[in-house]
Amino acid sequence: MPAAPPTGKPPLARPPTARTPSARTSAGTTAAKATPTTKSDTTKIPAAKIPAATTPATKNPAAKVPPARTRPAGGGTASGATGHRASARGASARRAAPGRPPPTLGRALLATAAATVAPGSGHLMLRRQRTGALILGVFLLTLVALGALGLSARKTALLENLLSTHVLTIIAIGCVVAALAWIAVIVRTYLLARPARLGASRQALGVGVVVALCLVVAAPLGFAANLANSQRNLLDSLFTGGGGTAVAEAITKPRLNILLVGSDAGPDRTGTRTDTMMVASIDTKTSRTTLFALPRNIGHAQFPPGSPMAKKFPNGFYDKADPMSGNYLLNAVYAYGHEYPAVAPSGPTADPGMNLLHQTVAYMLGLQLDYYVEVNMAGFASIIDAIGGITVDVGPTPLPIGGVLPDGTHVKPDGYVPAGVQTLNGDQALWFARSRRNSDDYSRMGRQRCLLNSVLQQKSPTDVLTNFQAIASATTNSVSTNIPQQVLPALVSLAGGGNVVLESVSFDPNLPDPNAADGKFDTLSPDFELMREVVQNSINKPPPPPPPPSAAAPTTTSKSTKSKASSSPTTTSAAPDSSQPQSLAESCG
Repeated sequence: MPAAPPTGKPPLARPPTARTPSARTSAGTTAAKATPTTKSDTTKIPAAKIPAATTPATKNPAAKVPPARTRPAGGGTASGATGHRASARGASARRAAPGRPPPTLGRALLATAAATVAPGSGHLMLRRQRTGALILGVFLLTLVALGALGLSARKTALLENLLSTHVLTIIAIGCVVAALAWIAVIVRTYLLARPARLGASRQALGVGVVVALCLVVAAPLGFAANLANSQRNLLDSLFTGGGGTAVAEAITKPRLNILLVGSDAGPDRTGTRTDTMMVASIDTKTSRTTLFALPRNIGHAQFPPGSPMAKKFPNGFYDKADPMSGNYLLNAVYAYGHEYPAVAPSGPTADPGMNLLHQTVAYMLGLQLDYYVEVNMAGFASIIDAIGGITVDVGPTPLPIGGVLPDGTHVKPDGYVPAGVQTLNGDQALWFARSRRNSDDYSRMGRQRCLLNSVLQQKSPTDVLTNFQAIASATTNSVSTNIPQQVLPALVSLAGGGNVVLESVSFDPNLPDPNAADGKFDTLSPDFELMREVVQNSINKPPPPPPPPSAAAPTTTSKSTKSKASSSPTTTSAAPDSSQPQSLAESCG
């Protein structure tokens, strides 16, 4: 076929096809063959100035594919905005999947409430099976472990652990961590479940409900952490130890002897005197405890031979120049040690008054005192209030509140503690123990022992833990002791077993003294050998066996027997021996 005549214009190039590079290359080759070569066409033109539309295809035609037409792997688009819209469409499609209800604020709050009750259950409601199962499983395993620990451990063992500062620290940290993790699960559940678009009022409602649910979890766990931390601080500040029996020796001793002191320091008094002095001798195997009560008016208190006080007072704590002076009775030894600290021993405490009293009581009773506990009677009322009051039998007549000045002058009482069985508050219990208007010191000593017995019988360690915050606040400034923390678990174990038997021996005129002219113990001129003998007999002799059932009084009696019994001056039971320990439960009614 003859070639087409030249027209002077190059033929129109075919538009490049977008389908394949081979088609585009073929078209370019055909056009090049059909174009005749003329002189004007042979003019060399730089490749850079050739228009893009008329530039022939290169050896790499794939490089000329317009980038806007390429598709990234996976079927997405190259545009960022387009990808965002596609992601949003995918999320909407997932939320609107068949069988799944559309998200609403009510369903979001329901899932959040479920997460508050049982962490992980909210995730399960949102069809997040793996995460929900993991969180709920950890929660349930923790509850099972704590329940098993509580059921398998003895009650006393739990109380002993609560007296360990290390355990209390772990409990406090554990409560904080648990609260934070639980709150995080609650918040995360709400963020996953809430609708994408909420109005301002509905958004505020959702946030308010979530905050309230978080507080439901944080309040009890925060209280538990604060309680554990407060108890740890009290143990660290109160039970510092030092000066007493070493821990390793104390926990293996058959008996522990603790000096109990009640001082009369208060805003209405100048100086301090120890009006309550008892020694609690505790059998560490049977919990049998004997209280040796020392009247405040014991005269001629003695001190170990060779001590500064023994040299200064060879005939006992007594002033010949003023034999009737109350400044030389047993309750004044504490104040004398403060006034003349040089004559007091250097231990077991940093208090010279307590050290001097500790020395003379141990020598007079012939006992090694392991520790002491001093209670400020002014703070004693706060302790009774902290434990919720105490129920005692006041007696047939009301007890005056006050009515006696420090110098012994009688004035009008400020009130009365009602007679009979009463539940006393702190102030009433204090005057039940201190009142000496219309009664003597020995009656007051008896009330003090009965009050101590009532506290031990009515208030368990659980009651102490329940009211621990108030008790800790009351005891911080009113109780001092040198009992170390390591000995507390053993003491609590004895008290928490429920088999504490309190007995009492009082060195007052009711105690028979065969060496005295009237056969009674004389507190102003005591027989110290007798005191040591009574102590040893009390702690070494086994307790008397309970009476057999046959010895009980018959329930029915004839009229003639009743008349004979009422007219007979003798009694069927012998008077108790005051030199032997008497049960406080029986003597206090």
